[in-house]
Amino acid sequence: MAASGQAIPVKNPMDWLNELNRVILSARCRIHSKESAFEQGLAKATQLLNTAILNKTSVFWAGNGGSAAICSHLAQDVLNKLNIKSLYTGDASLMTCMANDFGYEQVYARPLKAFIQKNDILIAISSSGNSDNILTCVELANKMGLHVISLSGMKDNNKLFNSACDVSFFTQSDLYGIVETSHEAILHAIIETLWLNIKPLMDMGQ
Repeated sequence: MAASGQAIPVKNPMDWLNELNRVILSARCRIHSKESAFEQGLAKATQLLNTAILNKTSVFWAGNGGSAAICSHLAQDVLNKLNIKSLYTGDASLMTCMANDFGYEQVYARPLKAFIQKNDILIAISSSGNSDNILTCVELANKMGLHVISLSGMKDNNKLFNSACDVSFFTQSDLYGIVETSHEAILHAIIETLWLNIKPLMDMGQ
C-alpha cells in the first residue's frame, strides 16, 4: 500500500478509482488554520450547515471550470435537501458583465457583496488553490464576517489552503479530475449525511 501523499501509478480506470479513494481518505484539513483530523473537519463543516438551517442564513459558492460545475450542482442540493438559501452566481450574463466592467478577479466578489450578510457561509473551491477570483471572495467573506469552507488541491502551499477559513480541505493529486471529484465527494458526504439526519424531522413537518 502506498504511503499517504504518495501517488499510485494510474494505468487503467480501476487504478484511477483506487487513487481517488486514496486521495479522499488521506485528505488534510485545517480548522481556523490549525491542522485537524479529516473527520473533525467534516464534523465542523456539517455543524456550520446545520447552524445555517437553524438560523436561516445563506450559503454562497465560488469556483471556476469544473469547480464551477460542482458549485452549480451542490448549490441546488443544499437548497433542495437542506432548505437553506443557497446561491451560485454563475449566470453567463452576470459573469461577463462583472468581468468586463471590473476584471475577472471580481467576477464573483462584486455580486456577492450585494447579497452576503454576517454569519452566512461561503464555500470556495479551487483545484489549484491559487485562483485570484476565489481568493478575492475569501478575503471579502472574512471582512464581512462570513464563515468560510474551502477546498483545494495540487500543492499544500497553495494560497487557498493557507488562507483564513473556518474549515479548509486539501486533497493532494496532480490530476484535476481526481481533485475535482474528491472535492465533490467530500461536499456530498457532508450535505447528504446532514440531510439523512434531518430528513425524519422534515418528514414530520418539524
